[in-house]
Amino acid sequence: MTIDTASDAVRDQGRHALRLDPEGGPFRHLAAVRIQVPAGGRIPAHAHGDSELLLTGVSGVVQAACGCGAKTVEPGAFAMLPAGKEITLTNEGAEDATLLAVFSQSAFTEGLPRAGAAGCGCQGHAAH
Repeated sequence: MTIDTASDAVRDQGRHALRLDPEGGPFRHLAAVRIQVPAGGRIPAHAHGDSELLLTGVSGVVQAACGCGAKTVEPGAFAMLPAGKEITLTNEGAEDATLLAVFSQSAFTEGLPRAGAAGCGCQGHAAH
């Protein structure tokens, strides 16, 4: 599967998240999302509905904070957030930061903009 992860259209809409898995793709319970936090930028407190969240740092450094505390997410590090909790993402660095977020499916993930994708033979087929 190849995925177009260009984010210009998403940034033009004032959004920071782009869902990478294509509609009708092989995952029924997970959603893969790329999140970008610009240098000096912040994504204010927000919740993800019924979705659980696993964040993994790809580039740059982000502080992920919730009511339980804060975690530095840098390349290779990860943070987990249960459903229903609010999270704030802050990039105090001089370079843009990119995170890979894996969510459990929910109404929240269905509302995210999707990247263009060209599927492979397994797209839309559930494993038995």
